[in-house]
Amino acid sequence: MDSQNSDTNPKGWSDCVGVDCDTGRKMGCQTFCCRLLVRLDPDQCIYGKNGKSSNRFIEKSPDGYCVNLDRTTYLCRIWSERSRVCRGYDCNSDFLLQVAVRHKFKNLAELVKLSITAYIPKETYVKIPGIGG
Repeated sequence: MDSQNSDTNPKGWSDCVGVDCDTGRKMGCQTFCCRLLVRLDPDQCIYGKNGKSSNRFIEKSPDGYCVNLDRTTYLCRIWSERSRVCRGYDCNSDFLLQVAVRHKFKNLAELVKLSITAYIPKETYVKIPGIGG
């Protein structure tokens, strides 16, 4: 699916939580949310002939990013059809955002490991702005 069709948001904004993803990347989030393990709801899974789901999670590329992330634009290729989990995710409520904007990491495991020992006072939390501001 083309990520630039009329159903997608060309700036990469989350239509459900109002986060400006493009600004978040510029602030240093390193698109960590697209590396998270996302478990699909049962009705969003693809089922085989045997009636079993082939995968209950969104697939990842070898580099750990979601297979639906366009590496050129860093936008979701399936924006209008993305999972409910992705639609409802708010990075501003995730401590991993605070770690991601302060530390370089290569993969999700490294980010989680960094978060175990990270002390970040709440008054210094970074907030990704909402749409328009």
